[in-house]
Amino acid sequence: MRSRSVLGWVLAVLGVILLAGAAVLHWVVVPGQAKLPSDENDTRTYDGTAKVLVVPQALAAGDQARAVLTNVPVKATQQVQVLASTSGAAQVSDKRAVSTATGQAIASTSYTYAVDRKTLEATNDHPSDWNVVAHQGLTVSFPIGAKKQNYTGWVADTQTTTPVTYTKEEQRNGITTYVYTIDVKPTPIKSQQVLGALPTALPTNLLGSLASSLPIPDQLKTALAQALPKLPNPVPLAYTYSSTATYWVEPTSGRVIDVQQEEIRQAGLAALTGVPGIPIYDVNTRTTSSSVNDAVNEANHDASKINKYSKTWPLILLIVGAVALIVGIALLVTGRRRHLPPSGLPPVSPAPMT
Repeated sequence: MRSRSVLGWVLAVLGVILLAGAAVLHWVVVPGQAKLPSDENDTRTYDGTAKVLVVPQALAAGDQARAVLTNVPVKATQQVQVLASTSGAAQVSDKRAVSTATGQAIASTSYTYAVDRKTLEATNDHPSDWNVVAHQGLTVSFPIGAKKQNYTGWVADTQTTTPVTYTKEEQRNGITTYVYTIDVKPTPIKSQQVLGALPTALPTNLLGSLASSLPIPDQLKTALAQALPKLPNPVPLAYTYSSTATYWVEPTSGRVIDVQQEEIRQAGLAALTGVPGIPIYDVNTRTTSSSVNDAVNEANHDASKINKYSKTWPLILLIVGAVALIVGIALLVTGRRRHLPPSGLPPVSPAPMT
């Protein structure tokens, strides 16, 4: 009978250990490990169309025939790479480039951010020697474990934030995604990388010719023609940026599966109010099918790994631990009963033999 009690104690203790392990794995280990990988290095490609595109290089050279492009196919790339990391923060490079289908470079930017490896939002808890751009909100991706809620995003061109609005849940390429949208109203451009590639002023005759060749409303062309003679030569320019975008995000991993976006940069006359800006960059892009497939595969891999350690293994430990604890307690109880006399009375000593 002693062996039943020993086995009962062993199973009961094992059950308690397994139950504790399930809790620790689910609530402690996984939350600490589910974060942006330190070796993250992803490149996404996009196809699209430039409704309007003013090529600064051609404009500066006075080549007006090649300075204005309309309704031309474009290609874009985005590379997100972790350059360095600590247990909680990552130094992330975000490089973007746009070119025509023939390979002519249109625009490019490169920013480096310090982000929290789990929330993907800005963090100040990073090494002081990291050279990063001060920012707020989300930049390169969505949080691991994205929620059906609104977030705050960072707009690199304007160096301001924008609401990232959750809209619905939707299937995309066979997986469940959360759909978020942004709508950035025209805001002054502050990024020196963007402004550095744009002319600060243009001669009145060149600006007039440029405006006449752009696909803009006749009312705006007339307003500009009337205003130009009254302006200094060259005409100082000010720029604004606006954007609308839709993001399809796999919530468990936070991977962005698909993006559809329109970005517009406009040149305004700094010395004149009331006249709408001239569109110099109006580009629509959408993630290519190959990049969508890559993102789906990565999201499935990440989500499977997270679910295995946050749900599958804790559930197995929970079930096995509960069974071991119940069986152990049952063995202890039955073993104790076997040692008790009937009705719980003390044992009667046999009568001495005579």
